Amino acid sequence: MLIRGIASLAILIGCSLPLHAQIVITFDTLPAMANSPGAVVPLANRLSNQLAATLGVEFSSDAAFVAVVNHGLPTPSVPNLIGGVAANGALSYSTPILIRFVDPANPASPAVTGFVSVRGDLTAVPGTATMRAFGVDGTLLGAQTANDVAGGLTLSLTLPGIHRIELTQTSATIGMDDLTFLPVTPCSSAQVYCTAGTTTNGCVPSISASGWPSAAASSGYALQVQQVDGQRQGLIFYGVSGPLAAQWGLGSSFLCVKTPTQRMPVSNSGGAAGQCNGALSIDWRAWTSANAGALGTPFTAGDMVYAQGWFRDPAASKATNLSNALSFALCP
Repeated sequence: MLIRGIASLAILIGCSLPLHAQIVITFDTLPAMANSPGAVVPLANRLSNQLAATLGVEFSSDAAFVAVVNHGLPTPSVPNLIGGVAANGALSYSTPILIRFVDPANPASPAVTGFVSVRGDLTAVPGTATMRAFGVDGTLLGAQTANDVAGGLTLSLTLPGIHRIELTQTSATIGMDDLTFLPVTPCSSAQVYCTAGTTTNGCVPSISASGWPSAAASSGYALQVQQVDGQRQGLIFYGVSGPLAAQWGLGSSFLCVKTPTQRMPVSNSGGAAGQCNGALSIDWRAWTSANAGALGTPFTAGDMVYAQGWFRDPAASKATNLSNALSFALCP
């Protein structure tokens, strides 16, 4: 593997470290190309997902990678730094650098951090550089812009829930070095599982989520069940013990959430009776924040939650029916 035996690539990493220890990537022991803007980046000098399974970080640009460049002495940590890559594969400092945080145990799943910093090279050229931070759902969390100065600029953001950062600049000359961040916390996007029942009117209710499930937030993560029979009483419930697939009465529904479960308020599905245009919805984070005694509270980052919709269906077995289910992990 690329990082095996590279002691200086990341400082302060390892399972025995405290959670607040910072990770610093200097890029200095990676194979590097000459500092030749416009030159096609050789395969050996392309950095993309090589660190995903160890540090939980991936790199890209207009191409699916960034360039590792030997910049020599005017570099915060000598000699290497990284630069953007144009869509044609050529080194281009004017092209944005994108850095994304992922779950090292499952790099296909997103992760977040609460602090990111990066330094520019030490040669000052008139212009600025900007760091923008985004959450898992793509929301812009914050930004910082700094002037290029002798001795190098520093961009730094301390925000909960940083999933992705974008580095841009106006001078088209600044290489980036010493990427520093706090160890990542896995933050899975919602996953649908289990089988929805088919109601006696032929409706197949489906659950989904919108927003960002932050343990620190007091609102902003909504659960919805659509394609519910119109004009039915129903609710969304959740559990924290895991998924399930147990037959619900004699119908087609399955109970998909292990007990204990927490029911949230009953509401009317709206829509028209006999039609599949009803819906149930609730801001799950707002409700759990307002109900301190609710199951699982207080939630912390990494906690798993499993949710499902329930509603009246008088002609069905047990006179009720169930949607499919949703699982998600809370972010910081």
